[in-house]
Amino acid sequence: MNARGKSPSTPERREEDAKAIDSETLLGRDGRLIIHHEGRRYVLRRTRLGKLILTA
Repeated sequence: MNARGKSPSTPERREEDAKAIDSETLLGRDGRLIIHHEGRRYVLRRTRLGKLILTA
């Protein structure tokens, strides 16, 4: 383990290497996105307070 608690074989991902998308583009006007992942259905939605919640 290194000082950050990761094993040496774990590649570190820098933020600038990650894909980025604006939440308005992702969620659309209704503020919801349905995600199908490994046979399960998830809903990512924006709350009235502007937070994001992912539910199964």
